Amino acid sequence: MIREALQQLRAEAERFWSARNPRERWLLGSGGLLVLVVVPYVAVWEPLTERRDQLQAQVAEQRQDLAWMRSAAEEIHAHDGDNGSAEPVTDERSLLSLVDRAAREAGIDDQLSRVQPDGDGTLRVWMDRVPFDELMNWLDGLQRAAGVEVDALTVERTQEDGLVNVRLTLEVGT
Repeated sequence: MIREALQQLRAEAERFWSARNPRERWLLGSGGLLVLVVVPYVAVWEPLTERRDQLQAQVAEQRQDLAWMRSAAEEIHAHDGDNGSAEPVTDERSLLSLVDRAAREAGIDDQLSRVQPDGDGTLRVWMDRVPFDELMNWLDGLQRAAGVEVDALTVERTQEDGLVNVRLTLEVGT
């Protein structure tokens, strides 16, 4: 059944082809060849190369992000060992007021979006679009001045170079 259908289709194609004059045959043959070349290029090759280029751009961007994260981690680790001469937080000078005052002094108090006491001498802090270097200096100053330590830190890169969104938990050093 399929064989008969194919034979019938072939016979119709041969009749169609033989009914054409040589110029029409040349045009149809050239057009068919052009379609055989262009369609695979447009349907397969071009989308593959575009996707490859997109992936290469993503890899380059992710490598930049990784380099930034590594440098940030190095800077954080460099501050881990600094103990300085810490003045402990006392009842008169609560952690909340210390953090607020230190942020004002560092000029990053506008980036404080939320500060929440978490009990037992811990404080949760959220900051938006804060300059990373100023954040590190602020945290270092808190640690040196009052022995305040970072218990947890989450840093998200923003679209703007050098600015980050931060969630952190601070605690009175032990």
